[in-house]
Amino acid sequence: MSSETDAVAAAFGHAFADPALLETALTHPSFARENPGAADNQRLEFLGDAVLGFLLADLVFRGGADKPEGELTRRRASVASGAALSAKARAIGLGTSLRLGRGEAKTGGADRASNLEDAMEAVFGAVYLDGGLGAARAALERLFASELSALPSVGEWSDNPRGELQALAQARFGAQPEYGTVSASGPAHAPTFEATVRVGDEAATGRGPSKHAAQAAAAAALLARLASP
Repeated sequence: MSSETDAVAAAFGHAFADPALLETALTHPSFARENPGAADNQRLEFLGDAVLGFLLADLVFRGGADKPEGELTRRRASVASGAALSAKARAIGLGTSLRLGRGEAKTGGADRASNLEDAMEAVFGAVYLDGGLGAARAALERLFASELSALPSVGEWSDNPRGELQALAQARFGAQPEYGTVSASGPAHAPTFEATVRVGDEAATGRGPSKHAAQAAAAAALLARLASP
């Protein structure tokens, strides 16, 4: 393996018995199209998505057995969403290891969120094929240790979307939400405020009769977006 793929294996904490699996997991379809005989990572991405979803479902179920299905789904999605996976891929420098076609490389494919998300799932699929479910679980717990230990309880924050968003943003991105007031309209006795909130590359807008209410609406909208797989 190259130094770049070695770094990915180290980040996942897995020594591949079959290094070709990792190489395939890091191969974008554009590279395979330009190099006949090379396999792309789409089949491994399909498998890894299922493996990751199962492992996270198991972890959040065991960690919150008294929680209803909706809360468990939100907890799982907070780690397995595309935004979370691409952010983690950037954190471990996975983009530098991607094998991309010439055009994809020239247009920023190494940092494209969809490419990073697919590759993360593909590597999980490769780890599973190479070492089994235990190896995949160990990789998940290694990579997402802080996120898994700091998952917010949706029940605790159900009436406080700003608080929930702050906890989620800190756990996933190590950052605080940034709020901004876009506009205020309507009569002075009944104004309508519009506010924005941003966490990393994700943003949302909300409206309400006060700045606080508009920010809460924006936070709720962003939470729903971040929880979408």
